[in-house]
Amino acid sequence: MTSSTATDLSTLLMIDSVSARDRDDAFSVAPRSDGRGWAVEVHIAGVADVVELGSVADEQAFLRAETRYLRSRTIPMLGDTAEQAATLTSEAARTSLRVTGTITTDGRLVDVTVGRGDTPAGRCVAVDHAEVPGILTDPAHPLHPQLAAADAAAQVLLTARRDGGALAFYDLTRGWASSEDGAIVAITAELRTVAYVIVQELMIATNEAVALWCVERGLPILFRNHRPNPVAGSTDELMHEIAAAAGDPDLFAKLRGRLLSTLRAATYDRTVHGHYGLRLSAYSHVTSPLRRVADLINQRIIFAHLDHSPAPYTPDQLAALGADLNRRTRAAREAKKNHFKHADQRIVAEQAATADLAALDSRRFHKVLKAEAAGPLRAGLASELARRVDADLMTAPDVAVLIDAADASWLPIQLRVLDTLADTHPEMGPSVVSVWQQAHPDQPPTDLEIRRNGAHHHPLFAARAAHLGIRGPWATAAAKKPAEQAAIWAAVRAQLTGTDHPGTEPDWPTTQPSPEPATPPPASEDPSSATSGEPHRTTTPAALNLDGAKKFKALSNPTAWLMSLAQNNNQAPPEWKFHTDGPAHARRFTATVHLAGHTATATADATTKTAAKTASAAALIETLFGQR
Repeated sequence: MTSSTATDLSTLLMIDSVSARDRDDAFSVAPRSDGRGWAVEVHIAGVADVVELGSVADEQAFLRAETRYLRSRTIPMLGDTAEQAATLTSEAARTSLRVTGTITTDGRLVDVTVGRGDTPAGRCVAVDHAEVPGILTDPAHPLHPQLAAADAAAQVLLTARRDGGALAFYDLTRGWASSEDGAIVAITAELRTVAYVIVQELMIATNEAVALWCVERGLPILFRNHRPNPVAGSTDELMHEIAAAAGDPDLFAKLRGRLLSTLRAATYDRTVHGHYGLRLSAYSHVTSPLRRVADLINQRIIFAHLDHSPAPYTPDQLAALGADLNRRTRAAREAKKNHFKHADQRIVAEQAATADLAALDSRRFHKVLKAEAAGPLRAGLASELARRVDADLMTAPDVAVLIDAADASWLPIQLRVLDTLADTHPEMGPSVVSVWQQAHPDQPPTDLEIRRNGAHHHPLFAARAAHLGIRGPWATAAAKKPAEQAAIWAAVRAQLTGTDHPGTEPDWPTTQPSPEPATPPPASEDPSSATSGEPHRTTTPAALNLDGAKKFKALSNPTAWLMSLAQNNNQAPPEWKFHTDGPAHARRFTATVHLAGHTATATADATTKTAAKTASAAALIETLFGQR
């Protein structure tokens, strides 16, 4: 809690939770009188003076590597006795590693000095995270000048990091922040105040300053290096994605998972290679020697250098320490990942067997679908898939998992989902194969062939895709993108049914655009009625050119053929209207299609709009060919 005595700017603030027993750092921030920024003084607990090299506490620290914060208890890295002997406190004097400098108005820590320090009894004041917002809004509070200066300096440091390209993200409302590696980590509830940002930014600046100080002196320590992963995306892209996903828990969880899988973990090394996540040329861990063994190792090296004493570790020993910490960190991350993965799999299996699938959110349903896709399809899941695709609830990752199901029992629902989405969401096709490819990097990508035909002012595009070596049929459209989208859906369908389409050239529609009249129509008295360059729309049946058209070809894909027919005859695209009747569990759809004044209506036997739409298109084709 805050001291009740008045303080001046020489007071060192220890900001942490009220129950903290391991206080590594204390700091003082004050505006410079010359307006150049803020004078900063940081003290790091002198743990190396308490924990001797090779002692029991030292060996315990190396074995544990870091303090573990569990729900029910905390396991100190050093053990209780050594931790309490070294932690900073207001009641007793402590030795420290002292770092001073100036935070400039453009967010740089300059004029840095690193040396031994001490914190006399009474100079450090403990401040709980929850107290800081109130102090910042109370100018009469004795700690207000210090905290106001620290807050202003931290915001300048944060802005400079973001301007430099670092992924620096804090969401104190929802409890998320970016780690030094760029991953998104949770902030515990009691730390979700501006105090968290103040401490983080000051400690990042301190770690960087000490790393650069060591580089300038050729002093090998365990530098913290982080290298980029080219597929992770740019910082600007990631920040936009984070902002867009922040209000959607499912989307945010997926983004967190993607960042964890694509961003590389930082490592320790006695040579410096820079820190990509923080966009810093050099970085170190020195500010948490009570909680992290790498910081204790670095403090020993720095103290020995300052004391002109022999180095505590040889270069080979230091390299081995870094390599061992990296190995153990990787193993711990993998063990944690597997623990949660297996626990999640158990929960998913239970939900798949007992839960109401319709009540699952999209994230949980996706996990159930992924787990179930390895075996035969259960009737309950088939019904839920049908419901979700009809309700427009399927996502590209869902479809990517669905098409992976190998058991023959899945084929009917696979085809139904594909046919529905190819009609209602053709734009989803490329996303589906992209997600599928990410899950199968060892498989060849889906190939696309493109052809173009027709006059310059009336082009036609044909596309054919091949998925897993199976070629789909050619798809034609008046624009390139729709042709590609239709071709991708068709190729995935062909692969599922094992139907290869070896034809080397597309079967172009043989219909030609209606000839333009030799004499222009009379000008309309109403200028707003001019339709030059626009498709002709009419309420009376227009003559459509069907020369060379074959009915069996048209009926092979009625919807696409009608759209092509409209384009070739300079008519507006066909329009569908739907009517639904029947109980909720047995819906029947009736579709009516309108094209150039021609109309046809059909009722689908199946309970989908797609079937009704296709049936009405086929009915209109029968009518048009019957009139020819």
